[in-house]
Amino acid sequence: MLGLALAAALAGPARAMEDDAVFQATRIEIDAGRADSKSIAAWRADGWIGTDYNRFAWRTEGTQRAGRLEDAEVQGLYSRYLAPFWDLQLGLRRELKPAARNYAVLGVRGLAPYAFDVDLAAFVRSDGRLFARTRVEYDMLFTNRLIAKPFAGIDWAARSAPSDGIKAGVTASEWGLNLRYEVTRAVAPYLEVGRQWQRGADGGTGANSVRAGLRLVL
Repeated sequence: MLGLALAAALAGPARAMEDDAVFQATRIEIDAGRADSKSIAAWRADGWIGTDYNRFAWRTEGTQRAGRLEDAEVQGLYSRYLAPFWDLQLGLRRELKPAARNYAVLGVRGLAPYAFDVDLAAFVRSDGRLFARTRVEYDMLFTNRLIAKPFAGIDWAARSAPSDGIKAGVTASEWGLNLRYEVTRAVAPYLEVGRQWQRGADGGTGANSVRAGLRLVL
């Protein structure tokens, strides 16, 4: 009994030290290609720093089409451990393009059964309008280095916003396949084919894209 008590007493501080250890991770993807005969380039980056339970997370993404910046945003989030492989996130989103706007963010991110990477977020704009975004990815290993990642994402609007050309319901979607080759775990060139669709006031428009890029994990 004394041995168990002593082991528990020693394990407590060791576990506390482990939980308080600070880690960090960063992922950056930059690519360029063509979308319906027009040049297109994009970046996506996210990362976090903190302990196993409390982290500061950030992300940014944007697209340039035909030499002009089409959309761009950045987010700063507090990320809290919710359950194994799941984090609750809340914070702020700053949309830079097509217009400068601020949003409050509430979301969850993690691994669903069968290792689907799921990212769900709700956004409350400064004028009170509610939006949402869902994205699902899945890594399929052909070898330890060659990995195919099918993905799908949908943007939603709770109410119509005629001044912004937005109708209630699904406002945009993207799906496709990303094929990367990990030269190392930190460096991976990739090829991505996708389909983008966006609904405006006058109906929906779609575009196919083919892009080559580089993924860095720091």
